[in-house]
Amino acid sequence: MEKDRLEALRKKRAERKRKQRIRLLIVVICFAAIIFVVVFAVKSAVTFIKNSIPTPTPSPVAVVSELGEPSAAAQTGEAAVPQNTAEPVQYAELANPSEQNDILKYFEENSSQKKVCYLTFDDGPNNSVTPLILDTLRRYNIKATFFQVGTLIEDNFDMAKRVYEEGHLTGNHSYDHTYSKIYADGESFINEFNKCSEQIKKVTGDDYFPIMRFPGGSFDAGSYGAAKQEYKTLLAQAGVYHCDWNALTGDAEGSPKTTEQMLERIKSSSKNKNQLVVLMHDANNKKQTAEALPKIIEYLISEGYTFSRLDKPIF
Repeated sequence: MEKDRLEALRKKRAERKRKQRIRLLIVVICFAAIIFVVVFAVKSAVTFIKNSIPTPTPSPVAVVSELGEPSAAAQTGEAAVPQNTAEPVQYAELANPSEQNDILKYFEENSSQKKVCYLTFDDGPNNSVTPLILDTLRRYNIKATFFQVGTLIEDNFDMAKRVYEEGHLTGNHSYDHTYSKIYADGESFINEFNKCSEQIKKVTGDDYFPIMRFPGGSFDAGSYGAAKQEYKTLLAQAGVYHCDWNALTGDAEGSPKTTEQMLERIKSSSKNKNQLVVLMHDANNKKQTAEALPKIIEYLISEGYTFSRLDKPIF
């Protein structure tokens, strides 16, 4: 009898504990549900408030006007509205490429007292460094020239489109940037040019300017120097310009350079030159170039340079 009573008490205690656990579980579930509802409501409210507030479009820093000319803000360091009322820049006409297709040589032969800088970037586009450079150029209201590789245009079409849509000039830098293939013979060279041009035209449509930068430059030096001189003639016959550089940051010379090293290189290589074609790179491994670009631009502004694209010379 006593044994039965104890067993009944044990079962009653076990049932009471089971009910307590169930009640505790229900409380925990309800509490979690309340927290979820509150968090969701807060997030929804924040999202609604954010979407209700119009986002202002930031004005570019007007150290350079929309026409590429230094403004008063370059001296004061103060932000200002772009100078839309400035007198239009009178762009010069390039020579017919069949007569003179070396743009750098043409610039230097027609140089005046005006100090003009043409920023150029090779080896893009990509989704890591190219957008950083575009952001800086947009902030300073500068238009530049991007010599792009055909295969990279294919792989990063949206970025190539952004370069074009933000008002920069797209130039030809061969289809795959392999020297032994590009410079094997005249046929291979023209094929590389044409394949890259096809990709550029997919981005620009009819707004296509025929200009190429030889990978490694068109200088009469090195293993392919002599062949390159022949290929310049092929380009002229096809109505195509080419352009090297007469100033650089050294971002493709040896080991990676610091911002200060690149700044010193541009200072030394640009000295006593009014028409300045600056070589830089926007390849994936050139993040330091993007970081140094603002200081490079500010130095050139302080030296009195106006900025333009290679197809819009200013003399």
